Amino acid sequence: MTLIRSTLGALLAGSLLATASFAADNAQKGKKVIFLGADDICEYCAVYNDQIRKMAAEKGIDLEVVTNKFDAAQQATQVDQAIAKKPDAILMWTIDGTALFPAMRKIQRADIPLLLTDVQPDQAREDLWAQYTGGNYEEQGSKSAQLLVQALEAKGKPLEGGVIMITGIVGQAQTISMTKGFTETLAKIAPKLEILGAQPGNWDTGTSTQAAAGLFTKYGDKIVGVYAAEDIMMQGVLIAAERAGLDPKTMAMIGGGCEPVGIKNIKAGLQYGTVLQSPLDEAQYAVQSIVDLFNGADMPKSVYVPHPMVTAENVDAVCKPWPSK
Repeated sequence: MTLIRSTLGALLAGSLLATASFAADNAQKGKKVIFLGADDICEYCAVYNDQIRKMAAEKGIDLEVVTNKFDAAQQATQVDQAIAKKPDAILMWTIDGTALFPAMRKIQRADIPLLLTDVQPDQAREDLWAQYTGGNYEEQGSKSAQLLVQALEAKGKPLEGGVIMITGIVGQAQTISMTKGFTETLAKIAPKLEILGAQPGNWDTGTSTQAAAGLFTKYGDKIVGVYAAEDIMMQGVLIAAERAGLDPKTMAMIGGGCEPVGIKNIKAGLQYGTVLQSPLDEAQYAVQSIVDLFNGADMPKSVYVPHPMVTAENVDAVCKPWPSK
């Protein structure tokens, strides 16, 4: 019950702050904003894109949504095209935080305000953007490590043995940050747990199934826990475990995102926990960032969405269903 009370308390506090923050003037009405985002092929992205369209319209923002299939070179071209349209601001879900720095500099030279969402690049370059809103991925990784340890303790298992990881796309800022948060925290709180191997699942169930299958074949009974950076990738892990004749209920299975498939697997006892990152929260925070920009509000460089840890104890209280399109 402690976890539920602390989570609900944090969410309530965040809600109260958000209510105060969302009281703004209407200078954003009629402003042209181009959102350069990720393609609807990603379920999380599809929900985000749908919600940001609705929320921007409610605020009177003229939002143009331009997406691509996780291609940094294509997004760089889209930046050039957006600049040529001379919008009042550009909102960007950077496909590759590092590769897009030259494109961000072009936006800066064009004197167009830049806001970032979902992917936070190297903060040493934060002079290139007005504000980032979205996930704190290092925090997510750290909390996932805490959940993995909690899962082993709940199953009455010692904090020793092997752990495997299914990560996002190699080289992406969020993948790097999640991995850092997870590995550093795990080494600190459970030094006898050894990370045996990691493979990219590329935010995809099918790719994750293949990645996990290879790791299960290689390490087999040595594995006591699995960290998949997203719930849809954990679904792939569970498929691979079943095919390998392994019982996921005997292992510490930790996902991320509080996604619909993660909720289902937590309730079924196949996955111990997840860490909330909601596309509804991210869309809301991004739209508020636009509103604050045009209304001259104080804008800290980074505003993070809430990331409470989730288990079967509090899954219904924290993980809200994603709206269908």
